[in-house]
Amino acid sequence: MRFLPIFAGLMLCAIPASATRQVIRRNHGFSSSEIKKIEISIQRLGGRIVWKRINSGACTRQGLLGVYKPEQRTIFLCQQNIRHHSEALIETLRHEGWHAVQQICNKGLPVLSKKTVFSKLTQSDKKNLKEFYDRSQYHLEAEARAIEKTPTDAYIRDIELHCK
Repeated sequence: MRFLPIFAGLMLCAIPASATRQVIRRNHGFSSSEIKKIEISIQRLGGRIVWKRINSGACTRQGLLGVYKPEQRTIFLCQQNIRHHSEALIETLRHEGWHAVQQICNKGLPVLSKKTVFSKLTQSDKKNLKEFYDRSQYHLEAEARAIEKTPTDAYIRDIELHCK
């Protein structure tokens, strides 16, 4: 899960990802094809992505950018929080998508070794992990944080490698 200090909204309203991609591309200059590539890779695993326009349901927690719900195999992207932080959108999608990889392809376990994962984290990442996550989730969350910074094409190759 990713956090930023923003107030949560009140009503539930999910819109199709294709409509969201158009808004994001127009307003923030992101490549909708990059977002679509990530979405397709996650959908091929059996996961789905729900874009929440207003923060409620899975997106009620203050500042939450996205969350993966393993019991539903669903990533919820919290647009109300992301819209002012568009640079975080693709990283959040990759991060939560990697949690889907961990759960669907590796039985809820990390894919990479601790040494590999922790060599990719910043000091700030390590501090946030210790502060906000239970020790039992530390390796899984650290891995998703390390992977989120991977360029999209390499990210997709990693999914294909670990989800044969």
